[in-house]
Amino acid sequence: MVIDRLVVPADPDEALELIREKRGVPLGGGLWLRMSGKRIGLAVDLSALGLEYIRDSGDSIEIGAMTSFREMEISGLLDERFGGLFSRVVGGVVGLQFRNMVTAGGTVAGKYAFAGLNAALLALGAKVVLAGEGERDFAAFLAESGTKPFLLEKIALPPRAAAGYSSLAITKGDFSILVAAAAFAGGTWRVAVGARPGAAMLSESAAAALGGQARPGAKAIEAAASAAATELTFSGDMRASSEYRREICPVLVRRALEEAIA
Repeated sequence: MVIDRLVVPADPDEALELIREKRGVPLGGGLWLRMSGKRIGLAVDLSALGLEYIRDSGDSIEIGAMTSFREMEISGLLDERFGGLFSRVVGGVVGLQFRNMVTAGGTVAGKYAFAGLNAALLALGAKVVLAGEGERDFAAFLAESGTKPFLLEKIALPPRAAAGYSSLAITKGDFSILVAAAAFAGGTWRVAVGARPGAAMLSESAAAALGGQARPGAKAIEAAASAAATELTFSGDMRASSEYRREICPVLVRRALEEAIA
């Protein structure tokens, strides 16, 4: 990657103008972007925007776009409100040096299909806040295919949730073959499956099988796990076939649900 010009804006409005009007490329952690060989005419460094935080706003828990995976991993607030979900989701990502650099916003904005974080956020019913646009539902944001330039400011989560996560990879630190996340908040279950290898998706039929019970029984959990595998689509790649992903989906969904109600 070659950068011709680097600008460090002082506020989100300036950053958004550079991104929209000057075709600037936003730099979060930059770890995936640097793997490309393309030339960037204008890079917009987001490190001075004050977007590195995890805080309780009263109505929601907010994660700033520049918050690192390591900060989420060790956050006492996230651990208290979501039962250690975030430490499990991001704690096994590559190594400590990597987690100190990769950002929540970069992962969300990139809509990376392999990212367990995106599946977890989807299960939690997260909202994304875009500069100049306001709050958006994360599920709708993730499903969009448009290329309109945007600047992600923060991620908003419910005040608390019972949540669980499960994943399978060939080796520790490798991209996951499949991930599953489940969360109960506001009287509603949400079940998400990612690394299909497409982007994470919610299973409406799994949620319906669970009903509004905070602690569903074994039969309801098995029905939800089976429903997710039937409803969602899977495809193959170098890590696994579509058939294998469908086969392991009920196991991961069941584990995520059992963890959420433990």
